[in-house]
Amino acid sequence: MTHPTPPARRSHAQRSAATRRHLIDTAIDVMQRRSLEDVSIHEIARAAGMTSGAVQHHFESKAVLMMHILGELLQVHADAGQLWPAASLDVHERAMQFVHNAWQLIYAQPRFIVAWNIYLGSRSQPEILEHVAALRAQVGGQMEAGFFETFPELAALPERQAFLGLVLSALRGLGMLQLFPGGPQTPASEQASGQLACLANLIATHCQGGTGPLPAPSTLIQP
Repeated sequence: MTHPTPPARRSHAQRSAATRRHLIDTAIDVMQRRSLEDVSIHEIARAAGMTSGAVQHHFESKAVLMMHILGELLQVHADAGQLWPAASLDVHERAMQFVHNAWQLIYAQPRFIVAWNIYLGSRSQPEILEHVAALRAQVGGQMEAGFFETFPELAALPERQAFLGLVLSALRGLGMLQLFPGGPQTPASEQASGQLACLANLIATHCQGGTGPLPAPSTLIQP
């Protein structure tokens, strides 16, 4: 009779990484229901089945934990393997796939709202804002590279940065509108679907040279 081989014991570093992963996931789950100001280390510890001291062993303060959560959330943008369609596709299909992928993987996710909740609640904490700025710069560079590799037709446009900013701002705005769901006659999912189709059409049309220069920033409609 053979006996099953017992699983190999994890190293201290592996156990520590798994605990940190569990704490980050738990904190994100808690943050989806509460504001940053209302969430405490004690509450996160209780939700994770740990003591406050054990949490602080891995993250010495709530600010440090929030920075790690933001890094986890913003890094989703860099998942180019799933986000970017092949540049060889027809431009309309490419634009529709990109908008759909970006929406499903990033902006429609509850974690997107968590990220903004943390960001808006951290405006008085310079250490978090500096961390956010560094993360956004890193992720922004990756998004820019991926976007213009996917849509090389737009890479030479003088207003390429403005156009990319417009596309990402539209996606962010739709993501934020999830905080204000539509009425029973017009579900939020239907509102987003129609606007995403318009955004994909804008990208495809711009790739084909069917639009003129973007308006100067001073003439853009402000939210």
